[in-house]
Amino acid sequence: MMHPLIDAKMVETIRTLGHTFDNLPNRIETMKAMNLPFDRPAENVVIMGCQNLKMVPNAVEKFARILERAGVDFTFLSKEYCCGNYLYRPAIKAKDETAMQACRTLSKEFVGNNIEQVKKLGANRTILFCSPCYPIYKFAFPEENIIYFPEVLLESIGTLECNRQIDYYAGCYKLHRRFAPVPVDLKSTNQVFDKIKGLSVNRISAPSCCFTPAGLAHMLDHVQSDTMVHICTGCYSQAVVKMPKDRHVNILMLPEFIDMIQTA
Repeated sequence: MMHPLIDAKMVETIRTLGHTFDNLPNRIETMKAMNLPFDRPAENVVIMGCQNLKMVPNAVEKFARILERAGVDFTFLSKEYCCGNYLYRPAIKAKDETAMQACRTLSKEFVGNNIEQVKKLGANRTILFCSPCYPIYKFAFPEENIIYFPEVLLESIGTLECNRQIDYYAGCYKLHRRFAPVPVDLKSTNQVFDKIKGLSVNRISAPSCCFTPAGLAHMLDHVQSDTMVHICTGCYSQAVVKMPKDRHVNILMLPEFIDMIQTA
């Protein structure tokens, strides 16, 4: 029997369709239009996150182009099961540990469907493009080779040059740690920046979540340049929506920024 704090309809939608919401673009048609590889044997499988073809399609595409230029053997999946992170919200709010354990059991089921596809394609590594997915996957399957996407960018670029200042907002990941007690890989992004000669990075701290008024104000008030870089899609979306247009800040996900330098 389903725990009362868990949305049974959402569970059934994930089991049936793979994703949580119905207003998403057709996955296969969108990937074909973007010339993204999917369901082919490869050394790496990229889990983009069930909403990111809608939320950050340009970042997904630029990520793929960077990997292709570096000769990385990779593929996406035509059907990707949501990690179930939206199921956790009521349990987190209620501080109900029984409900949390039930959510983690469901997440392992959903994530397991993707891991099974990874193995069938002969891949030896799973790359997570979605920040909420990362800790959930790592917690559910600690024995698997699962990494966060900046690590692959680090492997895929040589020394670059970019004589400019940027603002970098890593994010707080407080909600992510409630999903699963696994730290997000922030080291790899800093190492990526270290490989870019001439780059000056203003690292904006995250004393509170940017989805709170105080956290949002802190993020926006500390922007010093005309280019802001993110690795969390949630933080990125907040910046895109909330940044005053008259400030003319170019807000980018990390792959978009790297692609911009490589193709300049």
